[in-house]
Amino acid sequence: MSDLNRQQICAALGVSESTIRRLEHTGLPYTPVGSRSKRYDLAECKKWLKENQVCQSGKTQKVVNTSALWSAANAFTESFRKVQLRVTPSA
Repeated sequence: MSDLNRQQICAALGVSESTIRRLEHTGLPYTPVGSRSKRYDLAECKKWLKENQVCQSGKTQKVVNTSALWSAANAFTESFRKVQLRVTPSA
């Protein structure tokens, strides 16, 4: 049984500490040590991940194209400037 701390299990699984915390809430097995520390068995954690398929790696799909977002933001900014210029009193 190889007991790893949170940083070691993160490195072994290639995930962040926040991911490990989230997985703990969904049932990732660990052994409490003291009042705040936890230890993880690598083989047991890998088995749990395979059985539960909670942490699936893959490419994230973009919802909106970034250039389309910038175009919309620029259009809004330009229209706001035109409105602002109309409201400004002339000297």
